Amino acid sequence: MYIETLAGRFPNYLSEDISIIESTIDLSSKHQSYEPFKVNLESNTLFIPTRIYTDKGQLDKLEKLSLKQKEMVYCLFSRHHDGFVRERCLREFITSNNSFTAPYILKLLGEYVIEIIEVIYQNRENLNKENLLSYISENPEQYERIRQQVYSYWDCFYRSAYPKYKRGLNPGGQCQQDYPGIKMIKYINTLMQSRKRL
Repeated sequence: MYIETLAGRFPNYLSEDISIIESTIDLSSKHQSYEPFKVNLESNTLFIPTRIYTDKGQLDKLEKLSLKQKEMVYCLFSRHHDGFVRERCLREFITSNNSFTAPYILKLLGEYVIEIIEVIYQNRENLNKENLLSYISENPEQYERIRQQVYSYWDCFYRSAYPKYKRGLNPGGQCQQDYPGIKMIKYINTLMQSRKRL
């Protein structure tokens, strides 16, 4: 039996919230979390799992937690091996003003489930843009890796649905530039350029 931990998944200033969460819900799992990736957030080094295998039924036991604590749990479960769970949890924190959500949102953008990517793009105007841009500025290599993943997954899975056309040709339907992941990357790049000009 493996016990998923929240320590190291969130900034140190959330240690009291971590203790409350870990005493409220069961984070045990038959499998160890998979391939944690390293990021920086507000001078904290975090190791966020690529996938966790904790029982999704724990999401029904959050009534005693504060909103911030619930968002922490939803962030963790946005790394769940079940894509439906990841999407459900993303919807719960995508418009949060808590800065710790930014790594979890951006990581989901670099995955292959288009329904999850569409949730991010559809909520782009409601994202806390300052949190997202600050996180990217701390982790430019992570953002570049995610940007490459977006284009790679488009190429592997969505090229036929969103074909690439030569410049100047009218595609007569959806094309590469309509793929939500690419649209979101372009949106973020525009935000980054605007921030640099300030």
